[in-house]
Amino acid sequence: MCKETMTEKLFKAAAWVALLGLVVLTVVPADGRPVSGVQHDWEHFIAFGPAGFFLGLGYARRFRWLYPGAIAFTLALELSQIPLLTRHARVDDFIVDAVAACLGLAVAQGMKKICHQETPAARGNSSATHCIDHL
Repeated sequence: MCKETMTEKLFKAAAWVALLGLVVLTVVPADGRPVSGVQHDWEHFIAFGPAGFFLGLGYARRFRWLYPGAIAFTLALELSQIPLLTRHARVDDFIVDAVAACLGLAVAQGMKKICHQETPAARGNSSATHCIDHL
């Protein structure tokens, strides 16, 4: 098992802060939710994309579970709005949220692959540090 780097720990912390923020923003009454002025779908995309990105960088060895987990998380968040009087679950919000989270994961996964190919370890140098530290 690989030793976790400080960078991975920071990305994990950022991911959990982002996820907690998404939960809070999802269940807060509609009149208490901040409004950015950005179009509704873009607001969702901008919120969920970075969360997926941070998860992908923090848990880079678990992509197999991150994609279905991201979809399940976005579905659970959307469904959590059903009993709330001032909020409403929407299929299109779920789709945008899931796509954004998975795209964030895909960008992180792509960066991991590119970084791994460019590290000295990939060229046979055993003194290379873990790829994630080069981000």
